[in-house]
Amino acid sequence: MEDLSKIGSFALLGDADLVPQSLFLSHPEQANTLTLLYEVSREITSILDREELLRRVAERIKKIVKYHVFSVMLWNEQTQHLETAFAMCCGDSLPLRMRVPLNIGLTGTAAGERRVLRINDVTDDSRYIRCESGVTVRSELVVPLLLRDRLIGVLDLESSEPHAFTLEHERMLSTLGSYVAVALENARLYQEARQSEQRMRTELDTAREIQRQLLPTGAREVPGLDLAAGYVPARELGGDFYDFLPYGRGRLGFMVGDVSGKGTAAALYGSLAIGTVREIVVDHACEPASMLALLNQRLVAARLDSRFIAMLFAVYDASTRKLTLANAGGPYPLLVRKGQVQAIRLEGVPLGLIPDTQYDETTIDLEPGDVVLFASDGILESENAAQEEFGPERLKEILSAISQWDSAQ
Repeated sequence: MEDLSKIGSFALLGDADLVPQSLFLSHPEQANTLTLLYEVSREITSILDREELLRRVAERIKKIVKYHVFSVMLWNEQTQHLETAFAMCCGDSLPLRMRVPLNIGLTGTAAGERRVLRINDVTDDSRYIRCESGVTVRSELVVPLLLRDRLIGVLDLESSEPHAFTLEHERMLSTLGSYVAVALENARLYQEARQSEQRMRTELDTAREIQRQLLPTGAREVPGLDLAAGYVPARELGGDFYDFLPYGRGRLGFMVGDVSGKGTAAALYGSLAIGTVREIVVDHACEPASMLALLNQRLVAARLDSRFIAMLFAVYDASTRKLTLANAGGPYPLLVRKGQVQAIRLEGVPLGLIPDTQYDETTIDLEPGDVVLFASDGILESENAAQEEFGPERLKEILSAISQWDSAQ
């Protein structure tokens, strides 16, 4: 048996063919056990479904050890009990559900004392607790499943024959138990990660829907003005935003913004900006430069995670066809007039960085057929398969090539 232990340790670390051929000749049963032990240890560590993992372990062990009932109980840290995770009787799944505290029964004792229990005849052992398996149990082998001395659970074999389990079985299953413990822990962590990912995805879907509802679904009607807007976040949540705002009779305010960073925090910061602007508009519909200055003061006071917002704010007056704009670090708007595209160059410091910042504004007299495009840098910085940015020049080329304009385009 000493030879078996030494060679077993060696084979489990290498390849199945590391079991010497001479051992197959001199001790064929031991050699077959070592080979199968290696195959089991290699196979189960790649299975991440717990039910499939334990079924495979039960089937493999059956080729080495003749048992009638196979079960695995896992330690529940919250309830402080061992709980049945899987049970099989004579090749069929067994709907066995037991809860056992430490140091109670054979399974609880093996777990509590962190040692293997091999009972030749359970009728002579007062610790034995009969379970409803349909089998009259005479002998039992319980192996604690430990991971760096942390209890994972126990592996339990039962037989209707007395003295069914040998010292060789005990040693072999003790070795295999270490691999089963690792595999079970991997399966648990994988399942937790999947559940966490699903919860996060559900929360992100909810947040994305809330963000979508915060953005206007349709443009407000303004005489002589054809409006359209589109929003496609690069991730589940984005920091880009836009809004249309009533600015009195025949006037419309609108903004396009981009929060630094991405994800949930950026989306929430963008929502804060939208809510703040709507609040300011209710009190007084100020001109674009004043609006940016007021919003900047609010965001500086908030001091949220060192974030800032690049934003453009504009007001259109239908009675005069004048478009007044102010820019806080956003991409230049593009004016398309008679097939020519030109940038409306207007600079400004992004919002939320410097207190008491003042902004410049400019006014453009629009003509019939003019098109003004406002876009975040998400369009300009998008990349193709060659990692080339789309850039402002490509956007200008597309705009100049459109002869008949409809805002929905």
